[in-house]
Amino acid sequence: MEDYIAISKNSKEILNSANLLQSVQINALISGETGVGKKSLAKYIEPKAPIFKAKTLQQDIIDNIINLQDCSIIIDKIEYITNIDLLINWINDNRIRVIATTLKEELNSKLTELFSITIELPSLKQREEDVKALTSKFSKEASLTLDLEQISPSKLMVNISNNAHSLRKSIYFSYLFETIGEDEILMFMENYTYSNMQGENSYKDFLYLLEVPLLKAATKKYKSQVQMAKHLGLNRITLRKKLEIHKEYLND
Repeated sequence: MEDYIAISKNSKEILNSANLLQSVQINALISGETGVGKKSLAKYIEPKAPIFKAKTLQQDIIDNIINLQDCSIIIDKIEYITNIDLLINWINDNRIRVIATTLKEELNSKLTELFSITIELPSLKQREEDVKALTSKFSKEASLTLDLEQISPSKLMVNISNNAHSLRKSIYFSYLFETIGEDEILMFMENYTYSNMQGENSYKDFLYLLEVPLLKAATKKYKSQVQMAKHLGLNRITLRKKLEIHKEYLND
């Protein structure tokens, strides 16, 4: 059975709905942003069901190369179905139970009517306890995959801007970062700036790549702006200006 993380209160409520769906044969729609666990929840509900991308399934039905009856399937990103009548007729004719995922908040009314229940998954920003559990899971995974000793949670870089997708990437990067030094960091920054350099103000355009990490690190390390200014070698007015300039990045 798919391992669906449900530690936060709202995730536990969703899991209760998923447990109900395991015992009743109704069509269900799971909606939410990229990386919130829609496919994991679908697999939790129907562990043995095959997963179809919406466009692929539609083409297979058109080509008459799919032979399924009296079973359950998972349709990923059902909003990409363009021939809705074709899909609905195929589902009804072959007595197919559907668990589908979608990134969209609203679907075509015919598709919406297909589902008896919709489960909306919140972003990881609303699931603090789940983030901790997922961070631990991805840390163990990265340690095994990269054949490196598990590192301290305090050294893990946690990025949930794109939910679990960015979180997994940031955890893996945390492990890789443990193996690189200043030369590799400078090489990476050189390659990045070389690939993206354009216009006539590149120095100013790329300065944030140095300033934002410094300000973020100082914010974590020191308790006040007075201490930050002292250790960064800036006066407080300059520090406040830089914090204001980069507030979009610092508030992530």
